[in-house]
Amino acid sequence: MGKFSEEELKQRAFRRVAFFMRDLWEEKGSSDTRLLESFFIPDPYVVVGESVAGRGHREHVVPRMVICQQCHAMFRDGASLQEVADLIQRFLKIVHITKEEQHRLDVELGLKQSMPEGWTFSQGDVFARLKAAAIEYRRYDDQPASTLAG
Repeated sequence: MGKFSEEELKQRAFRRVAFFMRDLWEEKGSSDTRLLESFFIPDPYVVVGESVAGRGHREHVVPRMVICQQCHAMFRDGASLQEVADLIQRFLKIVHITKEEQHRLDVELGLKQSMPEGWTFSQGDVFARLKAAAIEYRRYDDQPASTLAG
């Protein structure tokens, strides 16, 4: 260990997922959303905040299915591994929310596997689903490190 900086390890994780995703897509025509989970991309690289109402559920702010479908489209269009890795890094974010907020987002608004109408990768706000559900959250990068424990 110690061979790579923290930033290099982070970049390698996103690129590795893009590599596996591309290989599966080439072989089967699809890949698996589980590639976007913490085994391959550790939580410290993607957990970016928590609801002011509390915790209880790890919410991917852009659903993993939406990210996977975009990656597949990019591969179809000839995108490089690095371009896909960059997209994954930009959009794979997790915010801890309450179970009640999860229900509002997934069931009441029907946004479990989709983004709000009109949202696009090119111009969309990564946190648009949380905003649509009126979920207030704190970004960890906006707070002193001492308040991030737990």
